[in-house]
Amino acid sequence: MHLLWFRRDLRLTDNEIVTLATADNAPVLPFFIIDPWFYTWADIGTARVRFLFESLIDLDRQLQELGSRLVLFEGNSTTVIQNLTTQLIDRGQRPKLFFNRDVQVEYGISRDRAIVDFYRELNLDCHLGLNNFLQTRDNRQEWFEQYYTYQRQSQYQPPHRLDLPTLEIDIPQLTFPELNQKYSRFWDVEKVYFPGGETNAHKTLDSFLASRFHGYHWKLSRPWLAQIGATSHLSPHLTFGTISTRTVYQATKARVAELAGKEKAEFSLKAFRDRLRWHDSFTQRLYFHPEIAYQNRYPEFDTWYQPDALSLNQLELFQAWQEGMTGFPLIDASMRQLLTMGWMNFRMRAMCATFLTINCGVSWQHGAKHFMNYLVDGDLAIDNWQWQMQAGVTNPLSETFRIYNPNKNIAEKDPDLSFIYHWIPELQGYSLEEVSKGQYADSYYPQPILDWAQTRKVNGKIVSDLRKQVRARLVAQGGTEYDSAIAAKETVEKYWQHKNKEYKKISAGSG
Repeated sequence: MHLLWFRRDLRLTDNEIVTLATADNAPVLPFFIIDPWFYTWADIGTARVRFLFESLIDLDRQLQELGSRLVLFEGNSTTVIQNLTTQLIDRGQRPKLFFNRDVQVEYGISRDRAIVDFYRELNLDCHLGLNNFLQTRDNRQEWFEQYYTYQRQSQYQPPHRLDLPTLEIDIPQLTFPELNQKYSRFWDVEKVYFPGGETNAHKTLDSFLASRFHGYHWKLSRPWLAQIGATSHLSPHLTFGTISTRTVYQATKARVAELAGKEKAEFSLKAFRDRLRWHDSFTQRLYFHPEIAYQNRYPEFDTWYQPDALSLNQLELFQAWQEGMTGFPLIDASMRQLLTMGWMNFRMRAMCATFLTINCGVSWQHGAKHFMNYLVDGDLAIDNWQWQMQAGVTNPLSETFRIYNPNKNIAEKDPDLSFIYHWIPELQGYSLEEVSKGQYADSYYPQPILDWAQTRKVNGKIVSDLRKQVRARLVAQGGTEYDSAIAAKETVEKYWQHKNKEYKKISAGSG
């Protein structure tokens, strides 16, 4: 009896545990656990849960075509696994459990270790696979070589048929109609921007590689173009594992081969593949350094960034930021987009994070939690580390750090105001100059909640001084922490030197 436990790997194609669990024609029980902790959060976004449920429905449909189905258990994951295993043993079975590593370390690693230990105590086999590339030892020097070796390997093939055993298990289960009824609030949305499931993942990839990728390298920073499809829109699928990065990587390489000689198109797809590598490198970092999801990378910042209760003034700023009512149009359009779509492009995420942490003086942990609750593609490895980056915590050996000017960026990233008009109808009819300078006194859209230049000067200096303290300590102490900081600084510098050369060569005339 093989137990096939799906988590953030909701696909049949290129899924290690699916291929291995079905290899010897043993009876296979495919299942997913509806763990209540995920759905009881007061402020979790509906887009995120709906995407998951749609992915489960699609996976069940695919399994039914193979003669099986997806069993939905409900309850604490560890308890369900233990009860399921014990009941099968009582019925004379020797189950073998197949599941992939979970790197969402908020709960995943400790839970998985408990389950592996449980199986060892019972002298049962347990296969722990990889959902996507993950170097199982912390050696960044070997990472690039191993990463590309993995991405070029043959993909795991889906089975042609699954034999589902007939079992009577005394564990709470849900049918899919019951799932829809019990969690009906997550289905009540006006528009679905990111439909879930492996089927939709492949459709999204195909449409991106067919035409949408053109100009990706510069359009990805334009929020309106990104919203309407200039970026891949695959991030939720990668987060929930409805498609693997290897599938995406190999399909992209195949498309490049078809476009041989078309420099700009090849460059756009190369920029996209860089993002794939960036995605997996963040996963690698979090797996071996789970503390970075909640703690400041350097303790000097503990005096400034802490997840403590906010002061009254901070709370007012934070709530205005959450609701998209700061009086800074590009910030507010992005935050309203987040509430509705559960998504925004990377440039706007970075800008909103910098605004909250530097200008509002609100600790990054508060903003990171809000993002994770609402992002349909919320990934702890990327989200929380990026929040530290935008808050000025990381890369302290660099003399400078970036503080985005949200009004200046309007002309650069939304020059025709398509994005702002869409999400802030109160500003329709105002010109670019009026919107950029805040000249909309007749509108019921709010005036700015703070002086951007003043807060940048005051709070920016506080963060800059903390970075200097870290830099002085690292230089004085030397050792592995200093070496790591040096390596990070050199990696960033080399990356942008390389990118600037490529942009100068390829992007002339492309916008």
